Amino acid sequence: MEHKPHGLLLVDKPRGVSSHAVVATVLRTLSPGRQPRGAPRYRCGHAGTLDPMATGLLLVLCGAATRLSTFLLGHDKSYRATVSFGVSTDTLDADGQPDARAAVTASPDGLASALAGFRGELLQVPPVISALKRDGVPLYKRARRGEEPTASPARAVRIDSLELAGVRWGVPGPDGAAVHEADLVLACSSGTYVRALARDLALALGTVGHLSSLRRERVGPFEVARALPADMMRDARAVAGAVIPSASALPEAPAVPLSAGEAADLRRGLPPGADLTERTAAAAAPGEPAGLLRLLAPDGSLVAIARMEADDAGAWRLRTPAVFPAAPTPD
Repeated sequence: MEHKPHGLLLVDKPRGVSSHAVVATVLRTLSPGRQPRGAPRYRCGHAGTLDPMATGLLLVLCGAATRLSTFLLGHDKSYRATVSFGVSTDTLDADGQPDARAAVTASPDGLASALAGFRGELLQVPPVISALKRDGVPLYKRARRGEEPTASPARAVRIDSLELAGVRWGVPGPDGAAVHEADLVLACSSGTYVRALARDLALALGTVGHLSSLRRERVGPFEVARALPADMMRDARAVAGAVIPSASALPEAPAVPLSAGEAADLRRGLPPGADLTERTAAAAAPGEPAGLLRLLAPDGSLVAIARMEADDAGAWRLRTPAVFPAAPTPD
């Protein structure tokens, strides 16, 4: 591919595939073979992992857009989930090994009532096997080494909505045993573990449980309905055509137009000038700094992600925590 795309790719991740494997497939599709000597390394990454057993929306960042990861990780998310009651696993999901069983005595009405206790702000203990790091090493890698899992401190999370979408309660399963399952639809803050929610909901009902399916339907403003199907990840033309330009990856951030000279200066590493700082400050509410801002070149390309910050003297200054190169010029 002569000119590799830089931007955000929405992928509908299939079950049984890791987020890392999806990123690696996209990278091989967009950048096959060796890169020319001396050329900047073309990279891909993601903005928030999905467990292998989960399906749905994965944000893949291509090229220079990997610099957007920090700004995308904090987006709220929406899921559809199925919780199975009566059996827990060591990973709190269907990929784990059963480690406890308990009778299910609660009724569907009791389940519906219990959901109310998990709406709003709450403290949640993350799963002992997760992508969280201890001393720089993800907990799931420590588990693979055979290290004894240790609980992480409880963290503040927020569940904006949590609704019951379906119930299969006491019906015979494939092996004849009674099945107790609930389908949930939820919207939550970044950092919320749906596996931990399944664990805690089961405990609230006086039993144990695990997450048997999970599908991520939304990340911030992006919906899985717009995502590239997994079976097209090896189609270079389809992948490149589905990449959202970096300038549109944070649509909620106000856009500030730059002159050609301002864009060139920022891309050369020069600090923002006084005129640009004043124009940017005008985008903020009176007396308040702006949040994230997109600084755009005359051609519409993303030059920088910026924010207004107060210096030690209390004066507002324009900071550019991420600057993006100009697109290559066609021969």
